[in-house]
Amino acid sequence: MKPAMLILLCLLPAGAAPAAEPARPSGALAEAWQALANNRPDLALPQFERLTAQGRGDPRAVRFGTALSLLAQPTDLPNRVARARTLLAALAADGTDDAALGARFQLARLAEFQSNPPDSVLAAEIFRQLIAEQPASAWAQAALPRLVVLLLYTPAGPADPAKRVAAAEQLLGSARQPAVAVELHLIIADAIFHYRLPDTEALPHLLAAEQSAVLDAATRGDVLVQTGELLRLAGDPERAARYYQKFLTEYPRDARQYAVRQRLAGQGGAKPAP
Repeated sequence: MKPAMLILLCLLPAGAAPAAEPARPSGALAEAWQALANNRPDLALPQFERLTAQGRGDPRAVRFGTALSLLAQPTDLPNRVARARTLLAALAADGTDDAALGARFQLARLAEFQSNPPDSVLAAEIFRQLIAEQPASAWAQAALPRLVVLLLYTPAGPADPAKRVAAAEQLLGSARQPAVAVELHLIIADAIFHYRLPDTEALPHLLAAEQSAVLDAATRGDVLVQTGELLRLAGDPERAARYYQKFLTEYPRDARQYAVRQRLAGQGGAKPAP
């Protein structure tokens, strides 16, 4: 696996995967990336620095690994963020390879979390350009949920909550991976609840998430209950009952069994548990 992809696996949503499987690094370069993937930046950084000094390995992969290793160091390491930002900016400026795309992704993260004050507008712009220019890349797919969160909850999005949600929904078509699409739907549904917009506006997002094959078991239980409740509130008791029954069947030991049985019985679907 290409070195940048090794780290990207830690950044992607659960179930997502890079769009392609590039060549694997070997030797000292592979060892450096493996140390970083093992959460040992203290070992990875000197390894990458030795590779630089010796002129060994893919130079762009080495510089990218050095930057990520710097960012993963303890905060008391002098100038670690500035050094990393310099490396990332150079990589992003002179290429369209995986290292360049990864560098752009990390620069957006730095704008969001390491600028003083945080610059969510700049972060969103970098993510947006990455998605527009390389939509199928693993880095662009990893950027999508982060851009949606920025639009929904920071000054990068419109002031009006309904317009924030609308802006986020426009990005749904950019999802190329099922896990990314599910994550976007769930983030948007949560925002609709957060801003106390009409609950039924979250229903299409919950339905889309539930129909996906990549939804994890714990989240699926929550989605089934929420969908049943929203359908009940929307005046569709028959469909609500189907989702309540799915939950009862799939999660027989869940603590919500009694409450869901009560709901279902109230709609003529089942008797409450004793």
